[in-house]
Amino acid sequence: MLATFHNHSVWSDGADTLEALYEQAGRLGVSLLGMSEHFCAYPDGAAVAGYLPADRIDAYLSTLREVGQTGPVEVVAGLEFDWTEAGAEWVRPYAEGLPLDYRIGSVHYVAGEGIDIDASFWMSKTQEEIDAVYAGYWRLIRGMAESGLFDIVGHLDLPKKFGFVSGPSLRGLEDEALDAIAASGMTVEFNTAGFDKPCAEGYPSADLLKRCRQRGIPVTLSSDAHRAAHVIRGFERGAAVLAAAGYDRVARFRGRERWFEGLDDAVVR
Repeated sequence: MLATFHNHSVWSDGADTLEALYEQAGRLGVSLLGMSEHFCAYPDGAAVAGYLPADRIDAYLSTLREVGQTGPVEVVAGLEFDWTEAGAEWVRPYAEGLPLDYRIGSVHYVAGEGIDIDASFWMSKTQEEIDAVYAGYWRLIRGMAESGLFDIVGHLDLPKKFGFVSGPSLRGLEDEALDAIAASGMTVEFNTAGFDKPCAEGYPSADLLKRCRQRGIPVTLSSDAHRAAHVIRGFERGAAVLAAAGYDRVARFRGRERWFEGLDDAVVR
């Protein structure tokens, strides 16, 4: 079964319609298409540009069901939740109360600053300041895992997107986050979108993948598609990276249940 779980349409910040992604998935031989629009729960209910508003979630889920009945590709419903310093208080009612097949937890903001929006955020920073952002990121990842609310860790080590990397002193914080992910039973995605970013590698790095493997953390393969043309983009290359890290199977999700299939089934050759 060819499956993909991290995809975005115009329901959040994607460039194409859900229907266009569905049609492309069918052309590519995808059997299981997971949609995971961006969602962030703020205490004042404020809408965030590029995110699915809370008052449109029901319509989004209804549309997913309708589109999934139009052809042979099965559609499963997810959301990509932003995890912030606010913790679980505002996220929990949505994560636990919505009929989702899986939940992705991601960190895009550290201390209120977007870490993957523009390279200018990083360009004026000293190495010490870069390390401080990474430290905040890894602490948030740990807290997200410890919340127990999510099934998949989205694009682990996202701060490297623009090529600004942390020093070796943060390995301890990385290990604490990975230990929390392992203890929570979460799956880490290997996100192939990074291949086409300035960092020129998937998320997470080969080193982090190997450390995930050492801890028995399962993986899934995703392209983080924001347009139809990017559905399963980079999957063959991504599968090779996973194999080099010691993985031979990938996770799939439906109805909050996880199962595994061989890595060779994860790509179209």
